[in-house]
Amino acid sequence: MVEASEEVQKDLKDQCCGQAEKLERMEGEMATQAKALGLLQVDHDKLQVEVNQLRVEKEALEKQVASGDSTIEELEKAKKALVDDMAGIFEEGFKEALTQAVCENPGIDVSNCDSTHHVVDGRVVPLELDD
Repeated sequence: MVEASEEVQKDLKDQCCGQAEKLERMEGEMATQAKALGLLQVDHDKLQVEVNQLRVEKEALEKQVASGDSTIEELEKAKKALVDDMAGIFEEGFKEALTQAVCENPGIDVSNCDSTHHVVDGRVVPLELDD
């Protein structure tokens, strides 16, 4: 019985040593995992800062685009106003030229003349616009 008891004690001691080694390995793995988690947390924090910076940059760019869009709209309106003014000035000049032509040549028929015609070889012909 003493031999059996010694054998059981040796078995228990071996099992305890095995469990202790296993516990030590697990603690080592936990320490490694904790380090990895710490590094991941640092990376996460860096990425979070970068994300916030990119959001700020994105908002600034969106404001620039909106500002550019409104500037383009203003320029388009100004361009249209200039084109309309130029067309009006051209039309007035054309009418003035017709009036002068009638004064210089009484009896000339300018009824078929408008700003879409011009004189070629003494005849009034439609203006050809190249697109």
